[in-house]
Amino acid sequence: MKIINALKYGFRLATLNIKLWSLLYLVNLLFAGLVVVPLLCYLGDKLAFTKATDRLIGGFDFTLFNDFLNQNPEFLRLLSTQTIVVGFLFILLYIFLTGGILTRLKNMETDLHRLGNFWTGCGKYFWRLLRLSFYFALIHFGIAGLFFTVFNWSVEGGLDYFTSEAAIFYRAKICLAFYGFFALFFFMVHDYAKVLVVTQNRRSIFREFWGAFGFVIKNIGTTVGLYLLLFGVFILISFLYGLTDGLIHRMSIPSLGLFLTGQIYVLLQIGCKLMNLGSVVKVLKDS
Repeated sequence: MKIINALKYGFRLATLNIKLWSLLYLVNLLFAGLVVVPLLCYLGDKLAFTKATDRLIGGFDFTLFNDFLNQNPEFLRLLSTQTIVVGFLFILLYIFLTGGILTRLKNMETDLHRLGNFWTGCGKYFWRLLRLSFYFALIHFGIAGLFFTVFNWSVEGGLDYFTSEAAIFYRAKICLAFYGFFALFFFMVHDYAKVLVVTQNRRSIFREFWGAFGFVIKNIGTTVGLYLLLFGVFILISFLYGLTDGLIHRMSIPSLGLFLTGQIYVLLQIGCKLMNLGSVVKVLKDS
C-alpha cells in the first residue's frame, strides 16, 4: 500500500507541476540545440547540404557515415571532445536543476503557481548536491572497479584454462548482473539522500548520506519495490518509444514526425523523474 500511495503522490506532483515540467523541457531543448546545431552546421558545410545530409540526419546510414569519417577524420575528434565536455556540463546542469525541483516539490502545497522558489533552490543547494554527487560517483567507480577485478580474477588464464568462450561470457554476465544490482541500489540511495539534503537543509551532507543509506536498508521492501516499479515504467516508455521510432523509419514518415516523437519521449522522461522524486518525498514524509 505504501508503494502505491507513494506512486500516486509522485504522479500527482508531476501532473500538478505543469509549469515546472514545461520549464525543464525548455531547458533540455535549449541545451540540446546548443549541442546539435554546431554539429549540423559542420555536416552541412562538409556535405554542402546535399541529400547525403538528409540521409545522415533522418536515419543512420553506416556506409555513408563511414565514408564521411574516412574523408573527415577530424570530425571524430570533434565529436569525442564535444561529447566529454557536453556530458560534464549536462551533469552540472542536472545537479543545478535538481535543487530547484526538490525545493519546488517540498513547497508545492503552499506555493504551487510561482516558480520563484525553484530558482532559489537551484542556487541554494547546488554545491551541497554537487558534493553529494561526487561522493556517490566515487562509490560507483569503486563498485565498477571491484567487479572488474573479480571478473578478471574469475577468468584468469583465458582460453588456456576454459574450454570455450561461452564460459568466460557466462562469468561476465554474472558479474554484470551483480554490478547492476549494486549500482541501482546506490542510485536509489542517492535519490533519498538528495531529498534529505533539501528537506533537512543542513550544511553538512554526511548526515544525509548515512541517513539515506540507513533509511533505505530499514525500509528495504518499500524503497526497492517502489524503485523497481518506477524503473519498470521508464523501461516501458523507452520500449514503446523504440517501437514507434522503428515504425516511423519503416513507413518513411518525414523527419518532423521523428523529431516530434523524440520530444514526446523527452517530456515523458522528465515526467518520470518528477514522479520518482515526488514518490521519494512521500515515502520519507510518511516514515
